[in-house]
Amino acid sequence: MKAAVLTHYDKKGTDLEIQDLPVPVPEDDEILARIMVAAVNPLDNMIIRGEVKLIVPYSV
Repeated sequence: MKAAVLTHYDKKGTDLEIQDLPVPVPEDDEILARIMVAAVNPLDNMIIRGEVKLIVPYSV
């Protein structure tokens, strides 16, 4: 599957990578949903630039 992957913070917001990843296998109490459309909002831009990392820390 294709996924937009954030590997590290980037002040310019340009290092979001599109990668091919294996399709996850859901557990017994989970579902697997196919996303056909997605959007980006201003908070997403703040996250990739690291502007909210004190509130929402990112770790790999």
